[in-house]
Amino acid sequence: MSGDMDYGRLPAEDDDHFHRLDAHLVATDTLMTTLDDVQATIDAKAMMVAYGAAGYGKTMSVNSALRKIAPDNTYRLELRSGPTPRDIRHGLFNALGLPGEPPTRPIEFDTLLKETLSQTFRVLVCDEAQWMGRSSFEYWRHLWDDRNTDIAVIFAGGDGC
Repeated sequence: MSGDMDYGRLPAEDDDHFHRLDAHLVATDTLMTTLDDVQATIDAKAMMVAYGAAGYGKTMSVNSALRKIAPDNTYRLELRSGPTPRDIRHGLFNALGLPGEPPTRPIEFDTLLKETLSQTFRVLVCDEAQWMGRSSFEYWRHLWDDRNTDIAVIFAGGDGC
């Protein structure tokens, strides 16, 4: 189904590896570079992307860095199959734990999200970002560009992201 998502907080470290191996991370140069990049992105309240082939540890590295740097203000969305801006709106609504029913009109929905994202600093993680098209990336930029929102956005995606 288009736009299926998983959303919420950071997973437990045991859930990081997609094969659910009983293993521990080793501080490789690549892992440390990701940690530095995530820290710089948060410090600058910017956007970044971690990309590469499937199974190279993008999500695991980003999650590991965020557990160290911003465990209490990170919100994750995992996208599937060509998500639209509407899908992202609903994913953010759920990930942020907003009460009630989501607004039905985009302008009202955007207003609610921007007001919420202006209240306190948050790190938004968009996993499987290679599934997004231009309009979806532009929607993230629309939220980030608003002068009142207080966010950093981190994309993790496979080749082509």
